[in-house]
Amino acid sequence: MKPNIIIIGAGGHGKVVHDAILAESKYEVIGFADSAIGIGTIVLNDKKVISNLNDIESITPKISFFIVAIGNNEIRKKIFDSFCGIIEPATVIHPHSIIGSNVKIGLGTVVLANSIINVSSSIGHNSIINSGVIIDHDCQIGNHVYLKLGAIVGNNSVISQNYTSDFAEKINPFSHK
Repeated sequence: MKPNIIIIGAGGHGKVVHDAILAESKYEVIGFADSAIGIGTIVLNDKKVISNLNDIESITPKISFFIVAIGNNEIRKKIFDSFCGIIEPATVIHPHSIIGSNVKIGLGTVVLANSIINVSSSIGHNSIINSGVIIDHDCQIGNHVYLKLGAIVGNNSVISQNYTSDFAEKINPFSHK
């Protein structure tokens, strides 16, 4: 039996993370938590919003892992930090991503389909590496970073925590963030 997971955030990004979890086949999704969408609302297939963020502690005995599926870095960081002591954060890596050797990926990070992380790079905690992102060798990506669709990070680049890229942004090692 697979350990279960709750997805915090039931919007579009939550649906994409749900698909990545299904593809990875490591966890069993028990549902979503979201304060803006009513409890009982079906989000995708048969998966519903089962809690809002204020009441999630009441269902924590039933939850093994959580992942935050919210694009806003500040909100994602706040939620991640508040639940880390209560539930184990998951790391979700879509099987159609390419991960080089000696790559480190932090807790709570999501790596989506068709992204590439090359050799000896490190990704911090609670970050989003969206579809089609390319991170070249020896890069350091901080905590709570959001690299949007198609961003390209040149070799030896350093991106500090809480950074959000533009879509298809090219980041080179001479423009450290």
